[in-house]
Amino acid sequence: MSDKPAVLLVEAIAESGMKILRDNCELITPWQAGRAYTAEELAGADGLLVRLSKVTANLIAGGPNLKVIGRHGVGIDNIDLRAATERRIPVVFTPSALTMVHSVAEHTVQLMLALARQTVAADNMVREGRYAERFSLMGMEFYQKTLGVVGLGVIGRRVAEICQKGFGMGIVAFDPYVKEVPPGMEITLLPTLRDLLRQSDVITLHLPANAETSFMIDAEAIGRMKPTALLINAARGAIVDSIALAEALQRGQLRGAAMDVFEQEPPRANHPILTAPRTLFSPHVASMTNEAMSRMAELVARQVVQVLTGERPEHVANPKVYEPI
Repeated sequence: MSDKPAVLLVEAIAESGMKILRDNCELITPWQAGRAYTAEELAGADGLLVRLSKVTANLIAGGPNLKVIGRHGVGIDNIDLRAATERRIPVVFTPSALTMVHSVAEHTVQLMLALARQTVAADNMVREGRYAERFSLMGMEFYQKTLGVVGLGVIGRRVAEICQKGFGMGIVAFDPYVKEVPPGMEITLLPTLRDLLRQSDVITLHLPANAETSFMIDAEAIGRMKPTALLINAARGAIVDSIALAEALQRGQLRGAAMDVFEQEPPRANHPILTAPRTLFSPHVASMTNEAMSRMAELVARQVVQVLTGERPEHVANPKVYEPI
């Protein structure tokens, strides 16, 4: 019987993170044997680490020895935070600022470019022998256009930096929690989202999913955008009313939209956004690079070990568990 704490790893993470766990814990990885974890494994676990799996109140109740829950990712919407807090179980996670800022920002920019230059359609045209139709692929240039950044956190700032320095774009931003322009950046902070939507040629979203941002980009907001504008969402699906977006695209109200995220993932097969014109999609892969996955795995693994060895980790979603009873 090992004297190390037991950690149940529900889904695979990068090897660099698994090594940290193996060096400090008894690591339980049922998925490597092609099976789900058992009730006995959960009951005996001191730590639980997930990526996309839901951690419900019932699941937490099935782990009487749980001392920490790790979320390999930025959001914690798949974890019942109230149930964890009631049990005084810290929930640790991996902020994008430390793990995936470059990967998400670069994916956002490539969605912008691919949408503006109709890259997928151009590739298909060559493969299908329709070379003579190339004159139908009129693109959009970014030079001296205006990029509107909604949410000026680390990812939004990185996208702004790439587009300003790389493409010569002007940058406007809306973020009610940011009062000053970051040092070294030329960004015009706008007082309202309405102002940003009216001015921007490309709009990129970098916000969390919460009650304040739910369907922030609805039919009314889309109606305020330029008909030549592009909308990019590599943040959270719930920010955009994708049915309203599909209807706007069908009417020719927008130049195009690219999405890496959806309200429901995967989107239902008959969702109107999937047949809307001038669209480009990716399956929630903005953060999926080897570098980002390694950083994320290492950070969450270190924090799980910290809790199990009596230390307080830096990134705790429910810090109330450390307050005196």
